[in-house]
Amino acid sequence: MSKNMLDENLLKISEKADRVITDPTIAGILLCYMLYRVGTPIDSDLLYDIAVTGGFINYFTYNDALQSLHDSGAVTSSQNRDGELTYAVSEIGIESAKRLKKIAAKSYRDQIVTKAKFAVTKKRNSKNVHITYEPLEHGGHLHVTLCDEDLTLLELRLFTPDQQQADQIAEQIYAKPSALYHDVIQAMMRRNNTAIDLTDN
Repeated sequence: MSKNMLDENLLKISEKADRVITDPTIAGILLCYMLYRVGTPIDSDLLYDIAVTGGFINYFTYNDALQSLHDSGAVTSSQNRDGELTYAVSEIGIESAKRLKKIAAKSYRDQIVTKAKFAVTKKRNSKNVHITYEPLEHGGHLHVTLCDEDLTLLELRLFTPDQQQADQIAEQIYAKPSALYHDVIQAMMRRNNTAIDLTDN
């Protein structure tokens, strides 16, 4: 593909930033950018969730783009230690990914990177974090369990006025579960027993 054709396709990204991408060439560039900015191989199911379920790329376009990237060597595949098929971007793919920064709006690039990095972090932490939401007549309960292998570190049931707030809290916990455990411990250790007046004791 010529440089002019590539620049024209990249320009379309900015024009279609609020729509699902259906052009395989543009979709390929987006996939390279996701893999490049995350900086670690992503398993096939998770990459699909980020790109397609996340609303960036059309289902059929995604499959065509990924196959084309793999055939050209822009993306490589391998199996991780859990036996999952993973994808990583090669030097060829990185060159395409870098061009996106010059053309697509920063807000669009930020959206891609935020969703991709959060999804990878959430999957990595989900082995030790279990979160469910129990809707009530008004609001609901967010159930959180933090584990370290077979050891349960914390169990929490928190009322939230709506699921939107519960989802926001869950995202924060998935992003850094150790922070919740640390903050709870620190908050309890800082408690001051000032309720009892021992002045004249």
